Amino acid sequence: MDETQVFDTETLGIIKHFEQLTRCRVKDFYEHNDRLFFIIETGKLMQALGKDGANVKKLSAQLNKRIKIAEFNPDIKLFIRNLIHPLRVRETQLDTPEEGIVTLMDDDVKTKGLIIGAKAQNLRFYERIVQKYFPDVKEIRVV
Repeated sequence: MDETQVFDTETLGIIKHFEQLTRCRVKDFYEHNDRLFFIIETGKLMQALGKDGANVKKLSAQLNKRIKIAEFNPDIKLFIRNLIHPLRVRETQLDTPEEGIVTLMDDDVKTKGLIIGAKAQNLRFYERIVQKYFPDVKEIRVV
């Protein structure tokens, strides 16, 4: 995947504002379904959220958008868990590296539906983020 992400001045302003408010460095930024996704460095989630989620609430009110903060983790299973939080799956299984398939398993139909989204748009969005940091991943499946 050789997709290069280009930020415009408005996006750079949002990232700068987030970093100033939270004092956390943004590793990556995405906008999806009227929600702003910030990927931050490992170990900085509580700092980014602020006491009782104050930073997220303040930023959300200022930008008039929903905010999602996910912490990067070099362990692919933990990173995916952070991306889909607050949704939880029973098990995350990484197939052989040659196949490059990550399988999320859960029995709850509603949880699976929320992860996948309409026309699999949420799942493909998560897949794109994961592939940026773990290029061996070809596909994420929900069963």
